[in-house]
Amino acid sequence: MKLSFCSFVCGVVLLLTFVACASQDTKEVSETGSQDSKSNSRAVNLEDPEKGGKKIGCIEGNCVNGIGKYVYDNGDIYTGSFKNDLREGPGSFLYSDGEKFSGTYIEDKKQGPGEYNFKNGDKYVGEFQNGQINGKGTYSFKDGKSVSGDFTSDGQEGIGVLTDDGKARNCKIAGRKLLCE
Repeated sequence: MKLSFCSFVCGVVLLLTFVACASQDTKEVSETGSQDSKSNSRAVNLEDPEKGGKKIGCIEGNCVNGIGKYVYDNGDIYTGSFKNDLREGPGSFLYSDGEKFSGTYIEDKKQGPGEYNFKNGDKYVGEFQNGQINGKGTYSFKDGKSVSGDFTSDGQEGIGVLTDDGKARNCKIAGRKLLCE
């Protein structure tokens, strides 16, 4: 009787160990479009049959604590560093509409120096705070003009110097409109 009881207990322990290792925990994907966000959970490759079998989720590396590549359900792609299941450190975010951010993330938000390329051909190189364009930087227009200065409110406000054909003019940015002297 001792042998069969021991066999039963060992079998239950083995079964519980197997069930614990075969967790259904998967990485959630953002439902919010191109908001540059992801939710927390374990990194697993997922196939979405409704999107032609396109892989979504963590498709490469370690998207929890390490370097990885994460594809969101809307087609956005983040490649870079992760810490505690959040974007943390250097990385690049390619939006499905063609816009791109390269720079540093802290706790899942753009923070510090970075570069943002807009789909219209414009580019911002400078400081980001709390996920937004805030601080010193240069906004370059696709036509060659550029504004260097201090930006706030995600680039909608600020003061700076417009350079156009080698000529500099002092400007104010209000509601994303450039008002120059």
